[in-house]
Amino acid sequence: MIKSAICFAGEHTVIRSPWSFVFVVMITGFLVVAQIYAALPLMPGIVKDLGISDRQASLIPAAFGLAYAVGFIIFGPVADRVDRLRLLILGLAGLALATGLIMVATTYWSLLAMRVLQGLAAASFPATALALVSQKVARADQPLAISMLGFAFLSSAPLSQLIVAALGLPIAAVMGWMALFYALLTIAIYVSCPREGAVQTAAVGATNSATGRNLPPLAAFVIAPSTVLLCLVSFHALCQFLATADPTIDPQRLRLAGFPPLLLCFLAPAITKRFGPAVTASSGLCVAAIGMGAAALGIDLTFCSVMLSAGVALAVPGLIAAVTFWSGDAVRARALATYTFFLFAGASGAPVFAELLYRVDASIGFALPGLAALSASGALYATRRRPRDTRSQTVPSASS
Repeated sequence: MIKSAICFAGEHTVIRSPWSFVFVVMITGFLVVAQIYAALPLMPGIVKDLGISDRQASLIPAAFGLAYAVGFIIFGPVADRVDRLRLLILGLAGLALATGLIMVATTYWSLLAMRVLQGLAAASFPATALALVSQKVARADQPLAISMLGFAFLSSAPLSQLIVAALGLPIAAVMGWMALFYALLTIAIYVSCPREGAVQTAAVGATNSATGRNLPPLAAFVIAPSTVLLCLVSFHALCQFLATADPTIDPQRLRLAGFPPLLLCFLAPAITKRFGPAVTASSGLCVAAIGMGAAALGIDLTFCSVMLSAGVALAVPGLIAAVTFWSGDAVRARALATYTFFLFAGASGAPVFAELLYRVDASIGFALPGLAALSASGALYATRRRPRDTRSQTVPSASS
């Protein structure tokens, strides 16, 4: 029996957000995004077991990343046309199957093929999950729910690598366990997702209430996302290059120093509720730019890593909230998929960008992404507007 999401207190209708569902989606998001990073500590073992070169091994994470990026373009529009819960379940089931098949991939080419399938299946999750959560969670609780998902996506980069490296298992064992988790979480999402439907109207903010088809400003879902992970990945790539010439620089220590500031994701809801999502994202980009600028000036890299992570921790949930609040339900998944594509495009291009600029001057490598983030911050701030507070919200009918 499905309990109603509505309870009545006097004359007021109180909407209860499904936090168990949000928590399960958060854990799933961590494990889905972890596929981008979990293979990295496994590369030396894969090189040894399959007898391949380092260059061939580098194509294993690249194959996932390319399929992941292409998948956003496919699944964004699809998620706006079909039942999102069904798409989420089918995508996770496909990811569990592709991940499990890696256990029996005994050749380089079969492993590469399974990573492509993994990337395509994984791409069905981020935008669909964010759109579904925004559909099920009460408007007042959306900033916190979005911040929880943003923290899951961001924290998966350092934590997944640390966990996989600490376990010291071969790729078949790691992927076997992940396949099992995906299967269990698929069931958990299906069971925990409320069936009552959306708890608020799709028309908010800049969205046309009649059609629900307006997209957010380009600064929110194209320009700003392109710079966020460009800064973060460029910084750590440059530090890795610098460490080869300076033994006092410890890239792993810098990554660990950047993890605690990611908890600032949970400060984002308060800022968003008070000032709007554009201000949250804009301030995060500004802080990230300060971190990159400080690195360009030769200031202590640990301080720079902390500042950069703090900025990213505010920018990501702020951008997700901006895209969510400014797009109607009819195009929300598409807008979020576009945001995720450009976010990932910035991360993918960052290592190449960092290597090219390191050959010229590392300071320029730190400065240029910082300037890009600062410019994006200004563009986003210029388009700021608080989503209007709709008093007349559509609520689901009670069911038992």
